[in-house]
Amino acid sequence: MPTNHLNALVVLTFVGLAGMTGSAAAQFSSQFDLDGDIATPGIYNYASLSAPALPPTTEKVTYMAGMSTVMDTFTGTGLWTLLQSAGGVKPIPGVKKNSSLLNYVVAVGSDGYQAVFSGGEINPMFGGSTKAPDMVAYSDTNDQLGPNSSDGFARMVAPGDTAGGRYVSNLVKLYVGQAPVPTTGPGGLSTQFTLSGVESPGVYTLKSLEGLPAVQLTATYTAAGTPVTDTYTGVSLWTLLDDAGLILDPTIKNDVLRQYVEAIGSDGYAAIFSLGEIDPMFGGQPDLVAYADTDGQLSGGPDGFARMVVPGDAAGGRYVSNLVALEVFTATVPEPATWILLIASLPTLMFLRSRRRDVPGVPAAQR
Repeated sequence: MPTNHLNALVVLTFVGLAGMTGSAAAQFSSQFDLDGDIATPGIYNYASLSAPALPPTTEKVTYMAGMSTVMDTFTGTGLWTLLQSAGGVKPIPGVKKNSSLLNYVVAVGSDGYQAVFSGGEINPMFGGSTKAPDMVAYSDTNDQLGPNSSDGFARMVAPGDTAGGRYVSNLVKLYVGQAPVPTTGPGGLSTQFTLSGVESPGVYTLKSLEGLPAVQLTATYTAAGTPVTDTYTGVSLWTLLDDAGLILDPTIKNDVLRQYVEAIGSDGYAAIFSLGEIDPMFGGQPDLVAYADTDGQLSGGPDGFARMVVPGDAAGGRYVSNLVALEVFTATVPEPATWILLIASLPTLMFLRSRRRDVPGVPAAQR
């Protein structure tokens, strides 16, 4: 087995163990694995991540780490660019339109820490159109990254986030997953939606939405290539979820960053939003569950009694209309059985690694 593949298995075994035990000490990372629903999975190190095939981007960022303000300038490759260079996210069978809006990417650190990014927030057609791109950084001006740093050779950078919870350091894995695919529905005007995956699930109607704190905003986006500008009134998506009670594991640091919410329309069309994108502590994106507008799309119009509104998205793919369901999920990485197999093989891997160093006649470069 090539040494780099052997090293990757050893590192990923460690991460799997950390994920099951819930705690581990961070280890310096020198490579990470890209896998899941991606056309061409692979292993990336500093040389491959900074290669000319991946155009670099540089961003100056400010964020909170603990009680301190951090200002730094990072260079790396955009997360969406990296996915595209690997052949792109695999289309989801049975989803005819905007299937990438059901995908997510989980960034995993060597200590098992995780944060999820939704496909819609990083895709330049949608959320990634007007903000600095989330990136996989491999250098910075503060020397947080590099062989003599504690943050590994690469880390996630989320420009615009208030706190640095999604700045996953010592990156060892990027896993592309997908949300559940809803059953195709009959369509038609919606009159209520369900909220599930929270402490207080329930059914929301126009009357119950109007009883919550109202937010008004104007958004511009394209629908079927046509520019739309409208002023919406509704309830903050974050406020709605937070009031219903997010189910969080207190033993997992920033467990909210492992979760996403799926919005489903009456015809089965759906899109997801990472909670890190909308949590005011992190991305703070003011997404709205709208129930009224000035153009007549809602309140008896063709979009039902409620729809999603995503200010800043270039295209309206995440503006799910005729809303019938909101459901909160925890993003998943490979099932425990995969990690168990890796852990069971760890002694063998370490033995093979030590044996290669001692094989007579094998050049050191090949060991």
